[in-house]
Amino acid sequence: MDILGTGVVVIEQGGPVVRLRLNRPERYNSLDLETLAALDQALIPAAGETRPLLLEGTGPVFSLGSDLREMAGFDAGAAVDYSRLGHQVVNRLERWPGVTVAHLTGFVLGAGLELAVGCDVLVADHDLRLGLPGLAWAMMPCLGGLRRLSCRLSSKLCSDLFLRGRILDAREGLDSGLVDRICPDPERVGQLAVELADFGPGAVHAIREMRLRRQGLIDPVIEAELFSQPFHSGECQKRLLRLLAG
Repeated sequence: MDILGTGVVVIEQGGPVVRLRLNRPERYNSLDLETLAALDQALIPAAGETRPLLLEGTGPVFSLGSDLREMAGFDAGAAVDYSRLGHQVVNRLERWPGVTVAHLTGFVLGAGLELAVGCDVLVADHDLRLGLPGLAWAMMPCLGGLRRLSCRLSSKLCSDLFLRGRILDAREGLDSGLVDRICPDPERVGQLAVELADFGPGAVHAIREMRLRRQGLIDPVIEAELFSQPFHSGECQKRLLRLLAG
């Protein structure tokens, strides 16, 4: 097995599936700028790469979302940079030539959920919890998650997630259509990704293109500007610092 990188992102390239793993278990795989930059590089596929991609997290938690300690030190410019880089990462994920599978375990929150919904297939562990709690800290989704989730979910559930910070469990995720299946066996998730290797890249591209056309264009410039506004006013930093102090 070829393993590239032993830092915040690990890529396993041997076998029929490319495995991409968030590797910050001590920070619950939160997405700081370093991790987004590493993901950005990892998602540049090799020429002719058509194998499925399995996205997962080291440890029991897929991702708690943005690294709040880092965010508390952001100014508006850093917030813009974070959002634009995050958009680039998810866009690369959506352009991966093979089928992409996200193995969701533990908690999948905020930017972690926005990253996951860039995948074609979302597979949940039985104890999964997912949602967008950032509004309590004046943080809006910043990686295109609002648009992607609105294409998967009803308007009422979107309002519950976006404005009330509702957290869904695995069954609610499955019933709503956000999660494609529940699978408590990690080995079975890997086998599922292997089975998807039989789909040709042309078919994958055509099916994905239908979804992306329905999704519509996402403007990263506008979203980054909106995301940065609470940082410009200082509201977000104040709320995060109170949270971290408590």
